Amino acid sequence: MIKIGIIYNSDKEEAIKIYKELKSYLLSNQKFEVVETKDFVRAEYIVIIGGDGTLLRSFKILKNKKVKVIAINSGTLGYLTEIRKDKYREIFENILLGKISIESRHYFKVKINNSSYSALNEVLLTRENIKRNIVATEIYVDNKFLGKFKGDGVIISTPTGSTAYSLSAGGPIITPELKVFLITPIASHNLNTRPIIISGNLKIVLKLVKPSEMGYLNIDGNTHKKIKIEDEIEISYANDTLKLVIPEDRNYYNVLREKLKWGENLC
Repeated sequence: MIKIGIIYNSDKEEAIKIYKELKSYLLSNQKFEVVETKDFVRAEYIVIIGGDGTLLRSFKILKNKKVKVIAINSGTLGYLTEIRKDKYREIFENILLGKISIESRHYFKVKINNSSYSALNEVLLTRENIKRNIVATEIYVDNKFLGKFKGDGVIISTPTGSTAYSLSAGGPIITPELKVFLITPIASHNLNTRPIIISGNLKIVLKLVKPSEMGYLNIDGNTHKKIKIEDEIEISYANDTLKLVIPEDRNYYNVLREKLKWGENLC
């Protein structure tokens, strides 16, 4: 039997409806077994029902990062949760036929002192609060000094995260199969400071420097840490990847045009 775990956004009526329909469908097929949350380590597939935020929150708690993820969109944009709610049964039929398509997404390992985290989208170091005018940050790449940024903060994003906050801050779109760091300053005080892309085989270290004394770290929008001037934030790529099940006829460039209106004349 193919073991399936389900996570859904219990705050959204549409997600609850899809969850009930999906669970009933899976239980009616003797080739599937629905596993409870405590047994997710046994699951071969985890179904996530909601929007991109639901997927990011779920990724944070997944202990088995090697599990294949089926992300069903019950929200609005659904850039990561690509599978339409009226198409999910085709995915499970293809699983039984052995015809699934998988896209691997690289993600970060983030270390702050003795604590470790995972980041699928981005790591944001920003000011502690609105009363602080700027945050000053030094960035090191494999122990080599890259530069000092002064402004509202800096975003270190994966290619997956290049279409999230980094894009809004003026960063480029990077296709998801690549393994690179995208460094995007936010409202930099230096007009020459622009986004930069560097190899994902390296290690990045962020440090607060004077005049900053405190900062605020945001990981994928759902992990928040106060950062002191003596702290070091170390970012590197994990050895594993997130394995997303994608629709059989899916084309990444179609997704860019459909979801982000890339290249379309909006005037």
